[in-house]
Amino acid sequence: MGETVVIANEHANWRASRKKVRRALEILRAQCGASSFISSDGPGHVVEVAQAVAGRAERVVVIGGDGTVNEAIHGLLASGLETLPHVGIVPTGSSNDLAQSLGIPLDLRDACRNIAQGDVRHIDVGRANSQYFCSASCLGYFAEIAAESHRMKGLRGSPRYIAAALSVLRRMDTGWTMEVTTDGRTFSGEYAVLLVGNAPRFGGLTMLPGAACDDGVLDCLLIEMADKLEALHLIALVYRQAMERHKKATRFRTTSLSVTINRPSQLCNDGEICPGLHQTINYTLQPRRLPVICPIP
Repeated sequence: MGETVVIANEHANWRASRKKVRRALEILRAQCGASSFISSDGPGHVVEVAQAVAGRAERVVVIGGDGTVNEAIHGLLASGLETLPHVGIVPTGSSNDLAQSLGIPLDLRDACRNIAQGDVRHIDVGRANSQYFCSASCLGYFAEIAAESHRMKGLRGSPRYIAAALSVLRRMDTGWTMEVTTDGRTFSGEYAVLLVGNAPRFGGLTMLPGAACDDGVLDCLLIEMADKLEALHLIALVYRQAMERHKKATRFRTTSLSVTINRPSQLCNDGEICPGLHQTINYTLQPRRLPVICPIP
């Protein structure tokens, strides 16, 4: 049996996760024979670590939130290996969108037990230009909300994103003129948001009900620019999992899409803000590329 390598971000959630990491490590060593532990020492380090261990590890267990998982996936895919190590997730982040979308328990001991049981599901991986994602990618005001949420302390999960959304709403002015070309359709107009999803959850909320991580397609949501009152209504619809029913929202499925916008936007993948500003983005999908240890539906 190959090596089980544990990678953790002990600095996530303003350093509140260190105790959880140590406890999870004890359980994993007892249940899975985890033999190596590497702690992240800063942004980007998990990418380097995951790439370095990909060739020798049978399992790579990530203790952390969606951002840490995203970095690990980048590193594994950057290794260029055809067969990747099985990825285990012990969720200790704020939203844990990917873990919840895959039915991975949030309880520390149960999450470790899931890894020990070893059921594997091969999930799709999305790519926005050179940046990978497993839950969702977005631009426009959703990306600004994600950036705002990183500046908020003391809130976790969906309340943090809703608070950030209300903050961004106050300064919301004009949208982006976008041209979105998919497998078979083209959308043009002034939009506030493009959400490209590979999973139902994003930002601690079920944004794309019915989406699946292994169905070989991207679930997308385009939202036209709205006034502030309509935007509040859209926020309320999120909690009813009914945003796509709004007249300004269009949901579609595709295997690839390209986006051009009239002015630069931030790009957010799996809740993390990608470097720089973007005006042209090409989205592609790698079907069933990543083996993740999780309950089989």
